[in-house]
Amino acid sequence: MKKLLLVLCTLAVVACYNAPQQIILTTEPEVSDSTSQQLQRPYGVGYNLVVRADSLLLQEDRPMHWCQGVAETSDSLWVFRSDAIVVAAITVIPEDCIDSVWVKVARDQFTMGWTHEHDLLSAAQPDDPISAFISFFSDNHVLWFLVVVGCVVVTLTLLAIKRWRIRMVLLDDIPSAYPTFLTLALVCSAWLYAYIQYYQPQQWVEFYFHPTLNPLSQPPVLCAFLFTVWALVLLTAVSVESAFEYLKPLDALLYLLSLLGVCVVIYLVVSLTAWTWVCHLLCLGYFLFALYRYFRYARARYYCGDCHRKLQHKGKCPYCGAINE
Repeated sequence: MKKLLLVLCTLAVVACYNAPQQIILTTEPEVSDSTSQQLQRPYGVGYNLVVRADSLLLQEDRPMHWCQGVAETSDSLWVFRSDAIVVAAITVIPEDCIDSVWVKVARDQFTMGWTHEHDLLSAAQPDDPISAFISFFSDNHVLWFLVVVGCVVVTLTLLAIKRWRIRMVLLDDIPSAYPTFLTLALVCSAWLYAYIQYYQPQQWVEFYFHPTLNPLSQPPVLCAFLFTVWALVLLTAVSVESAFEYLKPLDALLYLLSLLGVCVVIYLVVSLTAWTWVCHLLCLGYFLFALYRYFRYARARYYCGDCHRKLQHKGKCPYCGAINE
């Protein structure tokens, strides 16, 4: 209980988090070009970014309007990975057939230049740890890495079950509801994540550029998603505690490894089928299966008459050795 209260207090403090703006730039009169554009974009003048690509090429001179197209000069400069930059101005060049939106960014008062909006957003991300985490998890390389990890973990878990008969969530679970509810929360979180990206992409973009850990300040769908994220954090903490409460240390570690494998598989299945109706059927089917397995087999129905620990069935108590008839 003390651990749970500590986690709750930590979450309450973190929920008030707001990322500091690290660069303050005195902009030029040309920032007036960005007034109308700021209303159509999740970022505007004064918004802080950080370069995540190896480098980003900037054009020192402002792009000009010409009848035959856009004039670009050879004067250029570079900003590099991990450089913090700030949006100084936004303008539109309709004649530009590549990208009509140009953004002026600055690393400091002496290093500033223009680049296409597409190039900027491809090479930089919001200067916020939550946005960085979202960007990392959205990378396709991470998804395929999780596929490999999931296959390895599941294979090792099945071999361990066959050889050492370890406990595993859903198959031979401990008398605790937290691991099962953790997997259910992950299903909800992964499904909501896919739903927002597919059906409400603009809302997700707004959240990406202005992230928060406070679910009460968000629209209903994002609010539900953030609540599931908090539920994952809390359920992970209490699931680890429950595993070490009901199992020996080595058995608890193997049980948690199996739980990790199940969670990875769930996330991958929902992510890879998120855009089809199959995803909805799989999520519903898993909910019914997990609840059935818990209430039919894992839920503790008895208490030991000697140590008063929860028991799934009568007989010898695995904790104190007492016989319960």
